[in-house]
Amino acid sequence: MNKKEIAALLGEQMERCESNSFAMLGRKEERMWAKPLVGFASGNDPLFQFFKEDIGGFYMKPLEIFRTGYDDPEVKAEDLTVITLAFSHTAETKKEQALQDKEPCMRWMLSRNTWKTVSGELYRRIGDVLDGQGIRYVIPDLMPEMKVMKSEKYGKAAVWSQRHAAFVCGLGAFGLSEGFITGQGVAMRFASVIVGQVFEPDKRECEKHQELCLFYRDGSCGDCIKRCPAGAITKKGHDKEKCFNYLDKLTEKHGQNPLITAGVEVGCGLCQSAVPCADGRPVATSR
Repeated sequence: MNKKEIAALLGEQMERCESNSFAMLGRKEERMWAKPLVGFASGNDPLFQFFKEDIGGFYMKPLEIFRTGYDDPEVKAEDLTVITLAFSHTAETKKEQALQDKEPCMRWMLSRNTWKTVSGELYRRIGDVLDGQGIRYVIPDLMPEMKVMKSEKYGKAAVWSQRHAAFVCGLGAFGLSEGFITGQGVAMRFASVIVGQVFEPDKRECEKHQELCLFYRDGSCGDCIKRCPAGAITKKGHDKEKCFNYLDKLTEKHGQNPLITAGVEVGCGLCQSAVPCADGRPVATSR
């Protein structure tokens, strides 16, 4: 299959996921997640080496991840392609979320709380597609090696970062909140797969990792600071510990709701709604 065909086929899989639904709210036909953006990057992109050096030695490059799935010393980084899929919350979820100022709306919490179930079904469907094409692949999210470690420079950091992969794949850039701003906005979840086939990498429109954020661009924004109920976002950036502590309390509080899977994060996301980058790349204003 060519790049356009594989992107279209992988992109269709979320729509087919039965778990991608607000059935628990009596809206079985209504999707939680919209059709994704799809980006491609070479497994040999030098940014992956930079991440390993910058974040920490525990960070795994595409070749390292692929070789945990396939004992094949012959495969090289340039033989691999990283494919990232970026899924936006639906317009209705973002609309309801924008009305909140203390806690996330129920639609947002359910979307986040069920993400592991939805993404698990998505990955099974993606695997079926790739198996059908005879393409070798590894899905980082499903590997036991995928853990959160401690970076001396950044604190808690993942062994494989979906948002960093999205940046390499040309899907956008980071904001002040550390959310990832795409052409569909910052209210996103990400999935990725590393395949043993070469596809042409997408061109990165953003060479600087924060260039879409209005705060970093010219200081004209900072709305996510005001939206954060945990006080975890300031002009200095995102305080992960404050954010995680607030999420733990929020998850514990709503874990008694029969619609919520107890102990599974419900998310917050107020910083990703009612902000200039909520629905797309932000446009500078005169304020």
